[in-house]
Amino acid sequence: MKKLLLIFLCLFSLNIITYASFPITENSSSDISNAISFQMADEEEGGDGVKWWLLIPLLVALGFGAYFLIRAWWRSWRDDIRWVKILTYILLVPLLLYLLFLVFLVSIGYGYGN
Repeated sequence: MKKLLLIFLCLFSLNIITYASFPITENSSSDISNAISFQMADEEEGGDGVKWWLLIPLLVALGFGAYFLIRAWWRSWRDDIRWVKILTYILLVPLLLYLLFLVFLVSIGYGYGN
């Protein structure tokens, strides 16, 4: 467990110790920032915004559904139902590998303009 924690700590801290691989000069952004106006245009009221009256009940319903699904799954796990344990491992191993792959991609800087 300590080794796994150390690996996660190293992967997440790799992003902190990386540095820019190009020279940064003091006046490189001053010419561009003086020429470009960074003011946002006023948005109209009543545009195509989020429909909160629909989103909030949907999120509440999904939350209740997830609660009861996890509760049933946990009870099955505690009762030593074999297919539940096998299915849990089948679902969690690819998810863990996918998350580790994403951490690897973030640590090497993939997705920042690549």
